[in-house]
Amino acid sequence: MPASSSTDTNTAELTTVVFSKNDCPACTSTKRQFTNKGLPFVEINVELDTAPRDEFGGLTPLEHVIENYGRQMPVVVVTDDLDQDDAWSGARPDKIFGTIARFRDAGLLIDIVPE
Repeated sequence: MPASSSTDTNTAELTTVVFSKNDCPACTSTKRQFTNKGLPFVEINVELDTAPRDEFGGLTPLEHVIENYGRQMPVVVVTDDLDQDDAWSGARPDKIFGTIARFRDAGLLIDIVPE
């Protein structure tokens, strides 16, 4: 789920995509951290989503990931409209916390309602 803010011209529209696979502890941890902090993201499981996509130049999500980011999972891609994109793979707490801070500073974290 993309996050955006258009009320402040200094705030970029931010989107986070997490490419994941089954049975991947680092994938699970990354998604859990984002979810627990209210960071909106789109997950693409490369083992379940196997159809070629126009957005990836006709490649499957797995082919796109391998071609652009390598084989280590998860791959997290954060994009904005100010050309300050970031991408990384594997277990990266520093990047996870940095991304959460970036969304927090932009006022884009979703309030989590306890169950």
